[in-house]
Amino acid sequence: MRPALLLAGLGLCAAQAALAVKPGEVSGTAEAVCRYRAIAAQHPDAKLRNPDHLAGRLCPGGRMQLPNDYAEARRYIDNSGEQYAPYFYVNARTHYFDEAVRRAAADGATQIVVLGAGFDSRAYRFRQSHPQLRFFEVDLPATIEAKQKRVAAALGAAPDTVRYSPIDFNTQKLEDVLPALGYDPKQKSLFLLEGVVMYVNAAGNDATFRFMLRHAAPGSTVVYDYLLKRVIDGKFDGLWAAGSISLGVAVIGEPYVTGWTPAGAAAYAKKHGFQVIEDVGAKELTVRHLTGSDGKPDGRIIEWHRIIEAKSR
Repeated sequence: MRPALLLAGLGLCAAQAALAVKPGEVSGTAEAVCRYRAIAAQHPDAKLRNPDHLAGRLCPGGRMQLPNDYAEARRYIDNSGEQYAPYFYVNARTHYFDEAVRRAAADGATQIVVLGAGFDSRAYRFRQSHPQLRFFEVDLPATIEAKQKRVAAALGAAPDTVRYSPIDFNTQKLEDVLPALGYDPKQKSLFLLEGVVMYVNAAGNDATFRFMLRHAAPGSTVVYDYLLKRVIDGKFDGLWAAGSISLGVAVIGEPYVTGWTPAGAAAYAKKHGFQVIEDVGAKELTVRHLTGSDGKPDGRIIEWHRIIEAKSR
């Protein structure tokens, strides 16, 4: 394992690597994910192109030392192995979550709650095609503040269909913040937790899942990705880039703390009143979202991330 690779990818020097993210700072992982989307949004193959065409305007720079030009960035990504290993997974995950929004809207959902929103742009990208959807973006205070400033700079003003709420998932409850923003528990909703549950402790995840079941109409949906429990336990053998990435996120103050086996993930969802519709991993994501017009995979997806879509009973 080569932990320094991810640190270099995030632009961290040795002195910085010893420091955790301080209160008031923007999430480094949120910045990195946004940069990956911005690069993939320039893909020359429309089938592989990331749909987040706003990512480049919301995250023009940040900690990650990758060129803005797609061809140059891909040379770094393709030649650096595990240093930029999450790139392909992030691209596939963006496609999957976008499709989940469209499925939920077709199923009658009118509210999209983006938990750990980071620099997610769906509230702005889906406004024209799905004007009936209201978005609620929830994240840590410093990230929400930065997000609002960047949206204002990129778009002029946020649409009236989006509301922002700062929260610490480990200490605050969603029922303390969402109702004041106009969230209606009687409406069918979609909850998106993209790159969230692995950073939140057991009590925080339990509170989130209880809220989703108790404060949303029956038939509401949740989509989230999770890590295999082996990664949390430090058993990295056979899991490409798991050791280096785990250490990388830890030294920037955002360590992985939660993971499940696929059976454990299904049991967790069932315990909290949700029925798993599907649980997909690298193989399925590659076939659906990372296979180009030439029939070839664009790259390798890290195998220790999986995505679940589940519906409340």
